[in-house]
Amino acid sequence: MFDKIKKVFRIIILFLIFLCILWMALVRMNRVFSVKAAGAVQERFCDMKKDSCDIVFVGNSHQFCSIDPMLLYEEFGIESFMLATSAQTVPMSYYAVMEAVEMQHPETVIFEVSYCANDFRTVTNEMSHYFFDGMPLGHIKKAAIEDLIEDEPFYFYIPFGMYHTRWKELGESDFGDYDVNERGGVFFTEVTPNVEIPVIDISEKEPMPEEMEKYMDMMAEYCRENNVNLILYTAPFNTLYDGDENLDEDLKRRQRIFNYVGEYADRNGLEYHNLFYEIDALGIDNETDWLDRQHFNANGQRKFTEYMANRGYIRK
Repeated sequence: MFDKIKKVFRIIILFLIFLCILWMALVRMNRVFSVKAAGAVQERFCDMKKDSCDIVFVGNSHQFCSIDPMLLYEEFGIESFMLATSAQTVPMSYYAVMEAVEMQHPETVIFEVSYCANDFRTVTNEMSHYFFDGMPLGHIKKAAIEDLIEDEPFYFYIPFGMYHTRWKELGESDFGDYDVNERGGVFFTEVTPNVEIPVIDISEKEPMPEEMEKYMDMMAEYCRENNVNLILYTAPFNTLYDGDENLDEDLKRRQRIFNYVGEYADRNGLEYHNLFYEIDALGIDNETDWLDRQHFNANGQRKFTEYMANRGYIRK
């Protein structure tokens, strides 16, 4: 009888060891096969020592192309982390704030609000992986997936299922890390000349889409409940290219919504900075400081970051 118990116990132990090895292999394969840009920022955030940053930035590419958290630390002594990701919608930013508060509980969250002019909760499933893939498994990730992902949500828990067909594309870089610094920052050295950004009168306003305002309300309330200061701002950008009346009108529409955000911020007791109206003060050179017509390169990012810090828009 005792020998049978030992045999069953040994089988159970071996099975558990097998499951552990299988899980570690899946985790490793998931990391190797995934697109490295997807999830890299979230992984850096998970690696941070708890309660080690005072400010967390959330938002989309306008955020991470505008602010350099490493420069903030080196020149201003500000401990911060860039939790913005490509195509991070307002609903995603709400869950990013929840993650930031639970993992770091910063004094301040700074949200770049340009996506509040878009009336969608996600862009594409592929782009959503940039936000979800590095996010730690837990109740926040589960709630975000259940709320935002309608098509093939399983792949957002185990992304390997989506990326396994990349084996023919694998190269040396797939076995390393994506180029994101320890504070989540990235910068780009490419240069694309820009032209003067047309700016409407600040009195022109248009409400943001109802769904986006709902998530803005949820974000503001969550920050209040957790004693976190929420600061909003808009980084300036141009149309994708010249000579298209539809694009010109779309930029005006977006600016009207950004002006409305100022009214929204006043109504909710929030700080807001619309940098479309401070373009000249920023000192941006249209010949040298743009990655493309809508994002700053490293030159513009440095100027923008220093301006925000010197003006006290980013502060300890």
